[in-house]
Amino acid sequence: MKTRTVRCAVLAVGTLLAVSACAGIPSSGPVTKVADDGGLGESTVRYTPARPAEGASPREIVRGYLDAMLAYPASSGTATAFLTPAGAKEWSPSAGVRVYSSVGLAGPTLAAGEDAETTDKARNPVDVVTRLVEDARLDRQGHYTRRARPAAVTYRLERVDSEWRIANPQAGLLVSRKFFDDYFRPFNIYNFDRPGQRLVPDPIHVLVGDQLATGLVTSLARGPAGPTAAAVRTYVPPLNTLRPSVPVSAQGVADVEFNADFAAMSEAAENHLSAQLVWTLRQVSDVTAVRLAGSAGVLSGGGAAVQDITSWGGYGPSVARGHAYALRGDRVVQIDGDRIKRLSGAWGKDARGAVAVGVSEDGVAGVLPGRRVVRVTDRKGGAARTFAGARFITPHWDGDGHAWLVDRAGSRTRVRLVTDDQIRTLDVGNLAGLDVRTFDLSPDGSRYAVTVQGPDGSSIRIGWVRRDTQDRILGLGDASRVYTTARSPRSVTWSSGTELSYFADSQSGRQVYTTTIDGSSTSGGLARGGALLPDVSASTLAIGTGPTPDRYAVDARDRLWFLAAGESWRLLSDSRFTSLTYGR
Repeated sequence: MKTRTVRCAVLAVGTLLAVSACAGIPSSGPVTKVADDGGLGESTVRYTPARPAEGASPREIVRGYLDAMLAYPASSGTATAFLTPAGAKEWSPSAGVRVYSSVGLAGPTLAAGEDAETTDKARNPVDVVTRLVEDARLDRQGHYTRRARPAAVTYRLERVDSEWRIANPQAGLLVSRKFFDDYFRPFNIYNFDRPGQRLVPDPIHVLVGDQLATGLVTSLARGPAGPTAAAVRTYVPPLNTLRPSVPVSAQGVADVEFNADFAAMSEAAENHLSAQLVWTLRQVSDVTAVRLAGSAGVLSGGGAAVQDITSWGGYGPSVARGHAYALRGDRVVQIDGDRIKRLSGAWGKDARGAVAVGVSEDGVAGVLPGRRVVRVTDRKGGAARTFAGARFITPHWDGDGHAWLVDRAGSRTRVRLVTDDQIRTLDVGNLAGLDVRTFDLSPDGSRYAVTVQGPDGSSIRIGWVRRDTQDRILGLGDASRVYTTARSPRSVTWSSGTELSYFADSQSGRQVYTTTIDGSSTSGGLARGGALLPDVSASTLAIGTGPTPDRYAVDARDRLWFLAAGESWRLLSDSRFTSLTYGR
């Protein structure tokens, strides 16, 4: 079978433990390097592991079984040869993936004075203990969870026609860190928020190979699970109705077929189903269009039997151009590239001593001196309202024109939503007990991110924005810590629907880092060899939208720095800038 390039395939891990994964495991079997993977700096390598050798000892069988799970292209055929017939029938390779960075074998368990080579032939059954350093786990859908802890798997081996075979295989696959880094890549599957208005990306990790389209649609058809299920909804029929394969034609058309009757679906539901599949499959570079069929024939989403991968853009995040904003000389200024101008209206003339501002096309929210009052107006400074509190942080505007006010009275964090002439206090779960320093909403409005100060330093937390089916914001879900290798993160902002950018400490001073929301990958600082900010103790970060956004920073001396795509950081102005932020 021809192997597609890695760019047409799948998913990666981030930065966890170093790889020493194959120690003690034989590398028998042919290894063949094939085409470069399209510029990702890696090569796709075919590997066919050896089958069990005649007369192999229990440890050799376990080593061979571990090696067989590293087959590429992925196949369970060789691995099942190391199992008893009952074990092979029981094993479910698709149940998930455990990633390890080191492995050691112990056993069989012998009595005093017994010799493994002679006793193995007589004893039945025997145990072989496999000790691992487990880096991470993927669930059945491919969601990544960091582990970084020792683990052990005890295999029970029995005789089958005088040969040792494993009777109790673990659920899912065990793969080395190196295999994971080489053959997995991150992608998103797309569900809708509860109102059915916005597509919400859900990061998963999938194995490289020709079956990428199949793997992504299979994960999508499994439906939302865990905490995600309460925050999103799907219009995709269940997995048991999906045809086992999603073939992609030479013309790039992905055929997705369900054994489901779409005739009962409303036009809106059909459009939502089409949008979920198109957005999920547009990540496969070979795919140019999607054909969706049910038991009664092809679904004509949006009036077209073949749906281009650029369709259904209206369900994605707003593509409206944003701007950076800041306070300079008690005036609100707008920053576009290297151009700085006063905001039109009252705020551009007199910011009333504001110490923090949030700005959008819908209005301005300014935190007044003392951080006990927020003044909210329209863009020109009219229709003013004031709201009292304590220790307000920088306000945030969402895409629906609502102002989010976060303050901290005593030891409790409070989040309030300003809509029209009303202000409403939200239920924020465990966020109430955290010392929140910065707050930001994801581009699709489905998640929030905060930086938190605690006894062990600063950290990043994320959670869901809870909405009902009428798009009314109910509150915020519990905040979960995001793992990052960067030290002392601050000023977090969303750089995409599934990535966070922020400042963190490094050997070269405070630099910009980016972390995926599942904690699987952290990049930045010296790691990528990109543009480094001079060591100026930067405090606040603002990032634009799009694939190559502008970046802005304010340093310890309140000077403004600017980084355009493909350039180096440069001092934009040495005037005093405060409350740097980004908005529409």
